[in-house]
Amino acid sequence: MPADDSVKQKNAKTNAVEPVSEVEEATEETRGLTAAKGRPTPSRRQLEEEQDAPQGNFLTRFIRGIVEYFQGVRSEVDKVVWPTRPETRRLSTVVIIVLIVAAIILGIISGVFAELFRLGLQNPLVLIVFMFLGAGVLYLIGRFVFGASQESRY
Repeated sequence: MPADDSVKQKNAKTNAVEPVSEVEEATEETRGLTAAKGRPTPSRRQLEEEQDAPQGNFLTRFIRGIVEYFQGVRSEVDKVVWPTRPETRRLSTVVIIVLIVAAIILGIISGVFAELFRLGLQNPLVLIVFMFLGAGVLYLIGRFVFGASQESRY
């Protein structure tokens, strides 16, 4: 196929290596030489062991640990993006409104149950009827909301 041949020729042209006319030899004069350190380079394990080794007595290690802790806390607090004054006011207003609404709803629920129990203690038939109604409502909620499938879970 002519298309395949042209692709092969194109690839052969791009992969061709041009010959190098001069090859520079690296001699001792052109290489960079450094002075000897006079000691062997420590291994990574030796460096880790030296860093992990406890240094100082109990009191200095304890104080150093506390200082490192507060330095870490300070660095994390510096990363926090604090809200502006208008954002703080708006969010505080939202929290107070939600708190008031939740307190009113919970107060109403508490009052209703207190009245039911007061009536139920005076007349046990009222308490028994409301208990059966509550059990029926819970059954219907469980059946239609949580048990949509007909298959048994067990």
